[in-house]
Amino acid sequence: MDYLGSHPCSFLRRTNLKVKIVSTGSVGTNCNSLQKVRIVVLGTGFAGSAFIDSFNRHIGRKGRKKVELTAIDRTNYLTFTPLLYEVATWQVYGNHISIPVWSRKKDDDYRFREDEVMEVIPERNEVVTRHGRINYDYLIMALGTENNDFGIKGVAENSIPLKTIKDAELIRKKILESFKASETKLSEELNYVVVGGGASGVELAASLKNYIEVLKRDYSSDSINAKVILIEAQDHIMKNSGSEFSTRLESYLRELGIELYLGAKVASVSREEVVLENGLVIKTRNVFWTAGVRSNLIASMLGGGLVQKKSGRIIVDGFLQIPSLENIYVIGDNALISLSYGEKAAPQTAAAAVQEGKYLGRRLALLINGRKYRSVFIYKDTGTMLTLGKFSGLCLFGNGLILSGFMAWLIWRLIHLLKITTFTNRAEVLSDWLMASLHGKDVTG
Repeated sequence: MDYLGSHPCSFLRRTNLKVKIVSTGSVGTNCNSLQKVRIVVLGTGFAGSAFIDSFNRHIGRKGRKKVELTAIDRTNYLTFTPLLYEVATWQVYGNHISIPVWSRKKDDDYRFREDEVMEVIPERNEVVTRHGRINYDYLIMALGTENNDFGIKGVAENSIPLKTIKDAELIRKKILESFKASETKLSEELNYVVVGGGASGVELAASLKNYIEVLKRDYSSDSINAKVILIEAQDHIMKNSGSEFSTRLESYLRELGIELYLGAKVASVSREEVVLENGLVIKTRNVFWTAGVRSNLIASMLGGGLVQKKSGRIIVDGFLQIPSLENIYVIGDNALISLSYGEKAAPQTAAAAVQEGKYLGRRLALLINGRKYRSVFIYKDTGTMLTLGKFSGLCLFGNGLILSGFMAWLIWRLIHLLKITTFTNRAEVLSDWLMASLHGKDVTG
């Protein structure tokens, strides 16, 4: 059953602008316009943005007049997270992967509210933000994830995650500081430990190894023994991508000189060491945490008994709805889709978030226009693409084909460049790549 509910008066006044940045003051509810279906999107990351794009593409001119669409996020830009590791290793600048909301959505009809969500009250159809309250008829939950330290002692205090541009810049600063401190001859200063063998961890470790070689050359420190260590709790790196891909990936990483600790779980992290559950101690002052994420706390609270304990993701049905709250949809990293049709589970990736956003945008637009849309969401695995240092990569396509070397690296570059939605950001990232290739990475800081 699809819920529309009552349609109280519109709570934001129409303007001639396609996207309006509204003030963060309280929102009134004066009934000065026709009643409309109020859709509120929480989060303008990959999932939320894909929903807005898809919804506006399918709603049509007549349907648009029935709808009041509002998006809320605490930042007014989307971070192109696949390139965060390149910010950490001086391949691109952080502001070049920050895509402004108004630049990204010039052709979409919605309002953006820069605010922080504090609570969702389903029984009132109400979102409580730091600066006011907003009512909805449909709520789209796309708040993304937060870093997950799994309660391991010392992780929060002594490691740096890779979730935001600020995190990436802190990692870069830490790398440079450790090299400057290398004259003290403390070996742990130049042990770089990446915890988590997912795509982010693998690409960070490979790029870090390359960056270290650049630093050694530019600092005239070829004799320094700087290690990059990758720790993964499973017995193979990216095991879910298949044994052949995993084996080739591990071989590439070892050829780069990266030390792999597989089937190893972290017991604690201190300022000067990482202790594994098997008792092994790794001396290091540089720990970068990519081992896991948790669903946003607000999303987890909303899910009630339908929240997976480990990840905090809300269990939704094949239509991406919370079964007990039929006017609330969950997409992206917040959603854990219950499988009953034999389909493949959607991972917590940007590609899956975009697919879910596109599906829901079309579905909801058709429902508002009075058309039935019975198809459930089915995730389509488009493969895995990784860069592994300078001019090298490894790609696993959806049909099982594995491509490695320069061509894999080039395909990765082209696809990610095309996924950046604004011309300005695309040009800036391309310029950064060209400068890094022609003149080397920046080693100042």
